[in-house]
Amino acid sequence: MRPINVKRVVLGGVVAAVVVNAAEGLFALLMKSEWEAAIRRLGLRLEAGPAAYLPFAWSIVIGILTIWLYAAIRPRYGPGVKTAVRAAVAVWAFGSATFALAMGSLGLFPARLMTYVALWSLAEVIVAVVIGAALYREDSRPEIS
Repeated sequence: MRPINVKRVVLGGVVAAVVVNAAEGLFALLMKSEWEAAIRRLGLRLEAGPAAYLPFAWSIVIGILTIWLYAAIRPRYGPGVKTAVRAAVAVWAFGSATFALAMGSLGLFPARLMTYVALWSLAEVIVAVVIGAALYREDSRPEIS
């Protein structure tokens, strides 16, 4: 089995993170009034500061880990879109879907808004991982026996 090409995992992961963040920005604009109402209802004030960059940095980590997962499951499922979608759905289920379910069921955010979050994030994660995975190539070094 060939070793995972770490440089390509990082490249694909960073690109996937950029795609997700662009889609998140669009979603925030489309759902601005719903988010503002939900934040107001909680009595919170969002302030810009260094911590505001943490979600972007974390998305890079998640992007890299997701493309690593894609690379790791490629030998079993083969390269391509179907394998990228498998990796994307797995990461979405453990991250975005779980978050949306928790926030909606605890009543912290409206269930309707969290449903939109879950569905939007599923679409954006699939697109991002397919794009990031398209950049992945196996290492050209010979296989290790």
